[in-house]
Amino acid sequence: IAGYLYGVSPEGNDQVKEIRAIAMVPQWATHQRVHLPNMMPSHDYLRDLEPLGWIHTMPNELQHLSPQDVTIHSQILARTADKPRVRWDGEKTIVMTCAFTPGSCTLTAYKLTPPGFEWGRENKDMASAQPEGFTMACFERVQMLLSDRFMGFFMVPEDNGVWNYNFMGPAHRADMSYGLQLDVPRDFYDEMHRPSHFMSFAGIETGAVDEADVEDEFA
Repeated sequence: IAGYLYGVSPEGNDQVKEIRAIAMVPQWATHQRVHLPNMMPSHDYLRDLEPLGWIHTMPNELQHLSPQDVTIHSQILARTADKPRVRWDGEKTIVMTCAFTPGSCTLTAYKLTPPGFEWGRENKDMASAQPEGFTMACFERVQMLLSDRFMGFFMVPEDNGVWNYNFMGPAHRADMSYGLQLDVPRDFYDEMHRPSHFMSFAGIETGAVDEADVEDEFA
């Protein structure tokens, strides 16, 4: 699961970033990577906030940033370079990972180095755990502090808040467009995220009723 991060700098300290919003866009994912639309989030509520990168969950903790994350982050940096309203700054945007470790979750933040950006935007191998040219010099860790002082919010797609396309794969496209609205994200297994499952359940129930209504001529 992934979301785009937005926030602000406290007055007089541009080196510190406070995350205030997470935008959940249409997506589907595997254990290795998440698939997001090329279109970047846009909404009046985000206009006064600066892009701070993205966060995603992962099933196991890694001791480094994955080459898939380096590639995705680099491609977003390159894709937004000529779009002032949604442009990402390589020095201010991070990849934050949330790994589900036994009995807890582990948050880690990274930013790309210039060599990492150059490698990532040219990389085509999204399957290998160690693609050619990938090194630990592609990224560096970033300090992160957790605080309960700030009140944040979520943005979700306007289409009934549907963000999870794992059960509707063909409906998700890299070139798809979407709008955003202020709301709490639906659960991963919410019925709106898997309509085909509920149609199947309804079919089974209807079939059971129909079978019960058939008269047994040999009774």
